[in-house]
Amino acid sequence: MKKFIVLHWSELSQGIGIGIGFFNFYVLYYSWNVSWEISFAIAFVLGFYASKALRHYVGKEFNIHEAEKISKVVEEFEEQ
Repeated sequence: MKKFIVLHWSELSQGIGIGIGFFNFYVLYYSWNVSWEISFAIAFVLGFYASKALRHYVGKEFNIHEAEKISKVVEEFEEQ
């Protein structure tokens, strides 16, 4: 399951970013009575940055796991 989540993380991080944006819009517009233009702009920017941050973090983790796999395969090949 972990491999599936890591491989498809770009779609998941975008979905999480969109969710954060909608939540921010709801809080700003309905709860704090900020105009919808300002609420939308703030929510869009925060959702975008959340998506980029999640993709960056998981991208590093995925690259580390891929490098470990490659080095393991190389070591096994050298042993033969």
